[in-house]
Amino acid sequence: MKINQLLKRVAREKRYKRLDLLVTASLIILLIFSCIMVYSASMIGNKYGLFTNYKPVPANYFLIRQGMWAILSLTSYFIFSMIIPYEFFKNKKLYTSGFIFIVILLIIPQFQPAINGAKSWIQLGGFSFQSSTVAQIFVIAYMALILNIRKESLMRPTSLQRLTGIFVAPLIILFFIFIQNDTGTMLITATTLILMVLCANISFRNILTLLKLGVISLGTVLLFILAKNAIFASEGSYRINRFKIFLDPFNGLGDSNNQIVNSLIAFGNGGLFGRGLGNSVQKLGYLSEAHTDFILAITAEELGYVGVLSLVLLLLIIIFRVVHTGLRAENTFESLFALGFAGLLFIQTIVNIGGISASLPMTGVPIPFFSSGGSSMLVLSTTLGIVMNLLSHIKYKRGSS
Repeated sequence: MKINQLLKRVAREKRYKRLDLLVTASLIILLIFSCIMVYSASMIGNKYGLFTNYKPVPANYFLIRQGMWAILSLTSYFIFSMIIPYEFFKNKKLYTSGFIFIVILLIIPQFQPAINGAKSWIQLGGFSFQSSTVAQIFVIAYMALILNIRKESLMRPTSLQRLTGIFVAPLIILFFIFIQNDTGTMLITATTLILMVLCANISFRNILTLLKLGVISLGTVLLFILAKNAIFASEGSYRINRFKIFLDPFNGLGDSNNQIVNSLIAFGNGGLFGRGLGNSVQKLGYLSEAHTDFILAITAEELGYVGVLSLVLLLLIIIFRVVHTGLRAENTFESLFALGFAGLLFIQTIVNIGGISASLPMTGVPIPFFSSGGSSMLVLSTTLGIVMNLLSHIKYKRGSS
């Protein structure tokens, strides 16, 4: 179906009238909440350059950036939920050029300075963009398309060669994410792929074969990390140190130890209702990533567990509605795309909360729609818009029938 026909179909269905108001309201509240907490977490530190390499900036420096990204993200959400049809992303030709584009995006950061130990950012002047965020969504859409195309053959035991052929493109992308030293994003993406495979209607024998391949691949990655750490002890201890901190966050005096310890102190200081908005102590130079990876710790200190639970509730509303969309979809592509995206949001949320509370190894993964960093917010909001466009179409078909 051509793009003009798709646009006419969207106009005929009046998908804007069937936009999910609960998800839309939750997203708007999340983005506003994000701007408030980013400003609160960074306003004092900005005066002393704590988050900008000790170059003082205005108190509202990150607020302006976050606000601009929030407006852009919300605009993209409305465009993709009401105007750009989700069917556009079922075009096979889109993924050939898309794969090449994604690989180029993942290679570019290798020629730029690392940020927090990872080379996953493309920097152009004052603008920075995390390429792995786009790669995650591409992998989800690609796997949804491939599993839809080959669903008939995958319902029967398939040869190892054909099974591995399905995962060549995702594995190449995962490899480039891994060499960016962004192990957390790589593992989250791989876990999302596993969930999508389990949700697909494929032969149990094929699942066992894929699980064996997954275990072998994971073992190979771990052996590579250990070998790299042994050979390049001065450079390669980054991942091992994070695992050691997870096992005992109070054993050591490094910056990573201090981050986790101060994060736990922030949660303890906040209690049930918090110290009050703007009254965090840990943002005063104790948490160097107070407005990004550890923004939830600042939220806990200022707004208490009530504030944290409110944030988690907003995220769960979005995740459950996306899951609901996937379960109601009649087509395999639509269903797996929605369920894969829901899995990504859920896993990323769990990993962030687990990392800052020392329940999981710290990975540097932001909390969806909330942490400072516009590229993640924009990509996730756009993808959410695509899923909501799908939900509007489902509502139309159910209403017509």
